[in-house]
Amino acid sequence: MEKNKFGIAILISSLLLTLGGCNNKPDIDKMGESTASPSPASDISVALSAKPVSSPSITQEESSIQAYEKFMKNEMKVSFDHFVKNEFMGEALFETGKEYTLSELLHTVTAFYSEDSTKKKINYIDYSYIDCGKDGEKELALRFNGIGINNENTYVYIIKFFDGKVSVCYYYETWARSESKINEYGYYESSGSGGASNHGTEYGLIDKDGNWHFIASIESELSINQLAFVDELKKIPQVAEAKGITANIELITLCLDDEDDNNERYYSFKVYNNDWEPIEDENLYTDSVYKEIFEEASVPFITPDEVSDLIAKKEKEVGVTDEIKKGSELTWKTLNGSMFGDYVEK
Repeated sequence: MEKNKFGIAILISSLLLTLGGCNNKPDIDKMGESTASPSPASDISVALSAKPVSSPSITQEESSIQAYEKFMKNEMKVSFDHFVKNEFMGEALFETGKEYTLSELLHTVTAFYSEDSTKKKINYIDYSYIDCGKDGEKELALRFNGIGINNENTYVYIIKFFDGKVSVCYYYETWARSESKINEYGYYESSGSGGASNHGTEYGLIDKDGNWHFIASIESELSINQLAFVDELKKIPQVAEAKGITANIELITLCLDDEDDNNERYYSFKVYNNDWEPIEDENLYTDSVYKEIFEEASVPFITPDEVSDLIAKKEKEVGVTDEIKKGSELTWKTLNGSMFGDYVEK
């Protein structure tokens, strides 16, 4: 019995070896292609080339943040292809069609602002991520601090990720007698002094596509005598004096377009008591000496409430919602300026 068991085992082993050898011989299918198994080495090579391991997916927001970080590390250039200058923005300094590293931006800005100053470097750079138009895609607000003769000016770029590149879509400046700010959703407000009795405010929006929309500008003049230098308003001081009114009138000028050719002006006014508190009386605009002054001076006017209504209408036209308008102020983070030591103090 032991011999028989041994013989059966040998017979089974021989059959397995024979079958194994048959499997290593390539067969040819009906199309003439080999169905033989490739060697282990070629199997690995084919697998890697035919089915590469996919990298983790990157969202648009992640891509934009990565691009902004590379730009702030001087590893990526910014373009001005999407930048549109308007008359309220002063000197643009940079050209459309060209690209600049952060070092090159700093070089140009510091050279321009240090022409009349012994100070050749800015104080520091800080930045914030915002969400223009509240669409979930981030933009970069980059601010240069400590510019100009009095070292109080700032220079702010709003930068957006477009088609694999970062581009400036807007910039603004602040100076000693002005305040300009943009909120987390791209709503912009700027105000500043135009003289002892003159004050101006401008409103705008950067939408989700990085487009700048001018909303309105308001100029306030508290000295009635200054109106004598404006052709369409010069009769107001003359008529007012003839009626015994020489002070306590604020003239409001509203513009809803930033193009000179289309810049229609709307005029309104407010009246104050001797403590410079506004007089709240609807009759001022329907039956008062002040109404007579504007009518006799041939200056059409609207009420302050109508001024607010026109601004609200323009805001709605360009996409401003209550949520966008009430967005939070930006939180700024200081950028390490060590690699920009030629232009930044810290």
